Amino acid sequence: MTRITASARFTQYEVPTALLSYMGQSAFPAGGIGRPPTGDDRGYEARVLTVAETEAELGAYHLWKHDILDSRPLVQQALKDDPNLGCAHEENGFLLFRDGNDAAATQEFSQAFTLDPSLYLSLFAKTMLSPISQSDSPVDEAAFKAALLQVLNLDPQFAPAYVELARLAVRQGSLTEALSFSSAAENLEPWRSGYHIQTGWILLRIGKGDEAARFANFVAPRWFGSDHNEAVELWNATPAAQRAAPDDPIVAVSPHDTQSVEGIVKFVDCPAPPAEGQSQRGKESSGLRLILRSGDNLLTFRGNGPFNVGFTDTI
Repeated sequence: MTRITASARFTQYEVPTALLSYMGQSAFPAGGIGRPPTGDDRGYEARVLTVAETEAELGAYHLWKHDILDSRPLVQQALKDDPNLGCAHEENGFLLFRDGNDAAATQEFSQAFTLDPSLYLSLFAKTMLSPISQSDSPVDEAAFKAALLQVLNLDPQFAPAYVELARLAVRQGSLTEALSFSSAAENLEPWRSGYHIQTGWILLRIGKGDEAARFANFVAPRWFGSDHNEAVELWNATPAAQRAAPDDPIVAVSPHDTQSVEGIVKFVDCPAPPAEGQSQRGKESSGLRLILRSGDNLLTFRGNGPFNVGFTDTI
């Protein structure tokens, strides 16, 4: 009883009323959704899906759940039942892209968008797979920008198109426009650390190192792995005199006894470890294997035990 009385006295005199009221809730809301406007059910259009549409929608569900085994036969059957179904061609394009067959995937995305001009994902995918996405030709850059703007005309909330427009604007030296596009992507998907880092690099190019440092300082303590490392790289690139005190210590990307290597990733494999009861022979090859082209050399890295691999949101 003595401890209960002391606790009550502490609550009464030292805990603010608002905090006490908050702590006494039976549930803690994380967000709110407004009540939708009322309407007449008869005002909504409805129709019965065809068999092919049903198969395609089921295939899409499995595809975006990364369940390729169940997705592929449904998509193939949908294409067989209706060869002119745009969404089925789009899904098949993503399956082919996953298989590494970029040429066939591009054809499927092109056909999907021809059959259904509302499929902004197909337009975006075929645009990113086309040579104009990497070309420095002014004509190709203009075509690339026009295609990305067309994607946004179909879906103004599609953040990756803003990211690509920002990257294009940086290549063209239009940093103010790049900052506008990158900020739009940030606002749409603030949970993408790479979007914040991209904006930070643009600010650094503009000459606003103090603002760039704030972006690095925002990401570094909130993300880990490759996301954290990107923030550290941005932090280290900003002028030291322009950095405010960090929220948390900015941890170096790599310990002092390691070496950094840059190059193009050619292959990544992570075989499953031997199941319980199976032979441990070949155990040394059960971890991560990564092949990197660095200059004229192919470097193979192997890892046993915990590892961390990631890629930027702005790829």
